[in-house]
Amino acid sequence: MPDRFAPGNARWGLTLVLWLTLLTSLASLHPLFQGSSWWFVPAVVSGLVFAASAAARAAHWPSAVASLAGLVVGLVASTVIVQGGTAIAGIIPTSDTVDRIRLLVQQAEDAIVSDQAPVVVGDALLAVIVVSVAAASVLLDVLARVSRIPGLTGVVFAVVILVPALIPNIDPAWVWVVATVLGYIAILLISTGRRPSKASFVTGLAGIVVAGIITALLPASLASPLTGIGTGTGISTGVNPVINLGKDLRRGDPVTVLTYSTSASTGQYLKLVDLVDFSGTRWSPSAVTLDSADSVDKLPAPSGVSAGTTKDTVDTDVSVTLLRSPYLPIPVPATKISGIGDAWKYVNESGVTIRSATQGSQGLDYSVTSKPVDPTTQQIIDALGEQSADMSKYLDVDGVPASITRLAKRETSGAANKFDAAVALQDYFRNGDFTYSEDTPVREGYDGSGLDMVETFLQRKSGYCVHFASAMAVMARTLGIPSRIAVGFLPGTQVGGSDDWTVTSNDLHTWPELYFQGLGWIPFEPTVGQGTTASYLTQTGTDTSPSASASATTEPSDTASAEATPTSTAASNAATATSTSSADAQSAGSGTTVGGVPLTVGAIAIVILLGMLPWWLRTSRRRRRLTQRPPDSALAAWREIVDTARDLGLPVDPAATPQQTSATLAKAVAPDDLALAAVDAVRRAVEEERFGFADQRAGTEAQDAAREAIRGLHRTSAPLARVRATVVPISLFVEARPRAAQGA
Repeated sequence: MPDRFAPGNARWGLTLVLWLTLLTSLASLHPLFQGSSWWFVPAVVSGLVFAASAAARAAHWPSAVASLAGLVVGLVASTVIVQGGTAIAGIIPTSDTVDRIRLLVQQAEDAIVSDQAPVVVGDALLAVIVVSVAAASVLLDVLARVSRIPGLTGVVFAVVILVPALIPNIDPAWVWVVATVLGYIAILLISTGRRPSKASFVTGLAGIVVAGIITALLPASLASPLTGIGTGTGISTGVNPVINLGKDLRRGDPVTVLTYSTSASTGQYLKLVDLVDFSGTRWSPSAVTLDSADSVDKLPAPSGVSAGTTKDTVDTDVSVTLLRSPYLPIPVPATKISGIGDAWKYVNESGVTIRSATQGSQGLDYSVTSKPVDPTTQQIIDALGEQSADMSKYLDVDGVPASITRLAKRETSGAANKFDAAVALQDYFRNGDFTYSEDTPVREGYDGSGLDMVETFLQRKSGYCVHFASAMAVMARTLGIPSRIAVGFLPGTQVGGSDDWTVTSNDLHTWPELYFQGLGWIPFEPTVGQGTTASYLTQTGTDTSPSASASATTEPSDTASAEATPTSTAASNAATATSTSSADAQSAGSGTTVGGVPLTVGAIAIVILLGMLPWWLRTSRRRRRLTQRPPDSALAAWREIVDTARDLGLPVDPAATPQQTSATLAKAVAPDDLALAAVDAVRRAVEEERFGFADQRAGTEAQDAAREAIRGLHRTSAPLARVRATVVPISLFVEARPRAAQGA
């Protein structure tokens, strides 16, 4: 048998196809990353690895040593990229290089945990991608050239193209998936020396179909239970959680994301982050950099709250299950937190929230003490007369449509003061003609939180929490009331009559918070059918001085903002929940079931297809060989007998002559006389064909004899060997190698 891995064009051809197929599989990741450097740089490194290995084999180096040369080149190239000036001559790692790699890994984890796809690829993520691709290149070279198991290279490609399907809200790039499958088929054809045929075309089509089914259906059911994120099994938030909030609410069957117990008589709103900046297209958090000195051991007091304002003290124990977020869900305003590590810091830019750059919230258990305000009517009236600090950043709404401004003024025209105006806005949404719907905004094309979406929502009067919160926050700003949006969770469902509460994925929520000097940030609940409002959110009917009303629009000062903006008050106890609110959210958010019977059936079908694929490929090869036309029909039949013996575990040597192999097979099938005669008949036909004595009838007889010999081999083999030969035919995956062969 010729050495299909011999030096020359075949070696470089296989190397080229391996490299190109890896690059096409890598291109399938483009929905996850921004830019193109993340693809080009690893492509160059991978090319160097493959080129080094192929060049070493062309110089007649042993195959394993050639792969080792590729590994060395990959390490050097990766070091050049990740070392950042810490390596000697840029290629020899030092202890500083090791420390830098640790830092890059931490930063890459932060990007993966914190950001939503597509992610900006910085030095950290690029380093991880480069090293991973270099390692994959070496592995592919070893599988295809050293181990000579080209079929297993498909595992590497499958892992890559499956990654996008494992990420929530990311659609696989089908063009690159198909290209990868075709590249894999080319690898099999080149490595086995076969020419393309109808069978290989059908095989390729089947591979594409199977890859499509796997990437579209199976990953969501397998990956989510392992990672805690993904449709139907958990939720994940990025830097701006509101971006995918609608999709999270529409995920289908709710799952428990956290539980908590509280000393409060009612449930707690749990906040993740405040959205302050409003560009007109969407709300987003303030841009902040975590300070290592901002330890949660001592939290800053909520600003804007007068010492005389009545406050409650609430103790809450939280246990996070299926929530992966860089933000910590907490009742606010928190005054003490225990049970979390030093990786978590407080953010005091637009409200005291807790964030980590290196860890996620999943699996954490912690305790929080919070002090939400519970003011009397007189305290509210007194607070309205106080001078407010600079709140200009919370009043900025560029380009607000005149229709929104007119609506806000009309609905609050009878309010005696700004607090009463805020209450009037809340009542307008909760007690008016608005309806809760997670589907209407998507169906009618106004899903989002930008000004155009808010304007359409106010006309359609149907939406979910994002629309209600955005609309009220924008309308409040037009009235001169500082506002922001809080993202977090509804109180959830109380467990019996205990202090324990369960929060599900359907409790993900947004609500507006409005600022009043003396009271701090007050949470409102405009979303119809969600929770209830605090008892103190009623109109006072008292006219306050114009100066108090105008104070919210004081011109910016250079020193006041840092003290005034970090506030975060009564988001937890100010709006109590009813158990029916969660039920409403669940019914409104129900959608396509994930993890139900259809998915189970699909998963079983995929497993069956994958299990049958080797059998189908092997059967196709046998049918092709046993219908081979002259002049090589007897030789093809003989090769099929030999491969069948290999599949059954018989000790046949590809380097042996037909006479020697025939003797080995005779021992295996004895005392089956029919099989013995059939093996001998095919051997004679091969010899006659080799010396030009065979005719077309002899070739047909050899094929019939080969079928009988194959049946005899199966009859005389153990049941387990027959099963193994059917499910995992070794001749399909492992190239035949003479036992005396040396090197590559």
